[in-house]
Amino acid sequence: MRTQCVARKPLLVRFVLLYVILYGGCLHGKETIALSSQTTLDLELDFRAYTLNDQRLYWSGVEFSFGAEAALGLQLRKKNQWGLLSVEAELFLNQPFGKNILKDEFRDDYLANFAVDAVVMSKMNLRFDIGQFRVVIGKAMTPFGRVYFQSLTNDLNFAAPFIRAEAILWRETGIFLHWENHFMELDIAATNGGENRDTNSGKAGIFRIGFHGDNWRFGASHKIHDGMGSEWQKQYNDHTGLDFMFRFGRLRLFGEWVWDRYGFHRPIDADEIFWPRSLYYRDIFFAYKTPLKGKGWYGGINFQAKKWLIDLNYGQYHPQQIGNTLHDRVNRRLVARVSYRFAPEARFYFTGLVENEREKEPWSQGAKPFAVLAGCEFSL
Repeated sequence: MRTQCVARKPLLVRFVLLYVILYGGCLHGKETIALSSQTTLDLELDFRAYTLNDQRLYWSGVEFSFGAEAALGLQLRKKNQWGLLSVEAELFLNQPFGKNILKDEFRDDYLANFAVDAVVMSKMNLRFDIGQFRVVIGKAMTPFGRVYFQSLTNDLNFAAPFIRAEAILWRETGIFLHWENHFMELDIAATNGGENRDTNSGKAGIFRIGFHGDNWRFGASHKIHDGMGSEWQKQYNDHTGLDFMFRFGRLRLFGEWVWDRYGFHRPIDADEIFWPRSLYYRDIFFAYKTPLKGKGWYGGINFQAKKWLIDLNYGQYHPQQIGNTLHDRVNRRLVARVSYRFAPEARFYFTGLVENEREKEPWSQGAKPFAVLAGCEFSL
């Protein structure tokens, strides 16, 4: 009866009850709880209060706001005679915008960009580790490339390098195979092609081969997919990329390069796009069954000390030149992140983003190419 009662409670309450019943004490950062000699539970809870000023959205009325959010992570691991079985879950709790958002014939096209889900399933998967092999089934981080910078918000696209925010997905849903030894690693995945359940019968293939040592890593990736969406709504989303990382003590150098294919398969009226749209005019039609092509890269450096994190990256994206001034401009983006841990379980953080000026439509002339995020994070 107790199990049935707990199962009906809201998700956040279940996490709290699980913590009280199983541990009965304070958690500091990521906490590992031994349920038995063969089973462990990792819990991680992050709560943030922040202010965000994104002047790229000056025309929207929602560019400057205070907010709050949380991230809840859980990993249950059980050793078996054949290996290790894991269950991983990561949920984002977000505060939506108010309903009174500025609307007119131009801004209505972007209303879906501001429809924030209160609860987002960031990860949910089963994992099997058998020797040097790993199999993951469900929603997980994409195996395309590698990320070495920290995101200080649930909105992973905010202040990320352009190719990570606009081209490469953060999460994929499908089946992931991974093999690794002391020098080499190989990833093969069959996914929906998008982050969530599929809206298209076609599936994507993702491949990565990498090499690594104690203080370095290098890899090459490829994603092949006929596109996201169905029929006349289908958009290309496939790319080829390289990634690298070198570590020197507390200092780390990293970067990625990508050759990207995007755009619609067929002609489509812009008024028919009811899902979130790119601010950089990537969701356009060029030619029948012919993708647009772009090249992008970024390089970064971060320094991790006991209390400080300093993270910088700069990148460029060069879209195919098609004679559309709203689309053709090269994007140059600089991102800086700084956090200071003033207590074992709490830190202040700041993120700033600066881009080059772009061609604007008359209704968005007030927009400026920078954004700032500042807040406080408390971890349990």
